[in-house]
Amino acid sequence: MTARPSERSMGGRGRAVLDPVTRLAVRELGDPMAEAVVLVHGIGASERYFRPLAAELATTRRVIVPDLPGFGRSPRPDSAPSVEQIAGTVLQMLKRRQVNAATLVGHSMGTQVVAAMMNQAPHLAPVGVLIGPVVDPAAASAAGQAWRLARDAFHEPARVNASVIVDYLRAGPRWYSAMLRPMFAFDTLAAVTQVRGRVLVVRGQYDRVCSRAWAQELANAAAHGEMREVPGAAHAATAVDPAIVGQWIRDGAAGVGPTGGAA
Repeated sequence: MTARPSERSMGGRGRAVLDPVTRLAVRELGDPMAEAVVLVHGIGASERYFRPLAAELATTRRVIVPDLPGFGRSPRPDSAPSVEQIAGTVLQMLKRRQVNAATLVGHSMGTQVVAAMMNQAPHLAPVGVLIGPVVDPAAASAAGQAWRLARDAFHEPARVNASVIVDYLRAGPRWYSAMLRPMFAFDTLAAVTQVRGRVLVVRGQYDRVCSRAWAQELANAAAHGEMREVPGAAHAATAVDPAIVGQWIRDGAAGVGPTGGAA
């Protein structure tokens, strides 16, 4: 059995603990010897946003959920990192936790990080699930995205909107605005086109941020892509129906071995 870092160095399970090297606050739950799933949140959010899905997956998986730089409990860097830099930092965190194979799940801007991770470390990430991916070319501006988010909020449960507002306020408008630049600078379509692993693109039926046409374009661009919709959900599909999204993640991960490596 491969030795794992001590609880003292990596933190206890079930609560977000700061990794001293990567400076990412990381929450881990589930079976530490099971297949790993990594959940990557979007701009302005935190690991709190993924808690319903994390709990669903933790019944059969090792679930790792980092707060991205400057969000949640992760400290703010001196300057806004690129999507590629964030991907490298998350990969470093996983290496420190001796994760050699994982299913990567991203939401919103987190889908960009997942796509970059799959290209930087294809051996580690044979499967990626992109939920509500950005940036839809039909609204490729801050104003366009803000309008879509505002419209989407009317379709989200009150608890989801409340959680997002708390996380946005914690991050602050200055850091949120700074992180918009790398989000718009990253070419999601080009990154997905380069991915050699399996890609599942997921959107909520009423998602106003990620249109059906954009989700299908990404799925078509992937070497091994598929698109699915969560009935009745909007952009926050993971929080609205974690059971169905969790099952799709398990189905997509068939063939990915336990933490020690690929099957």
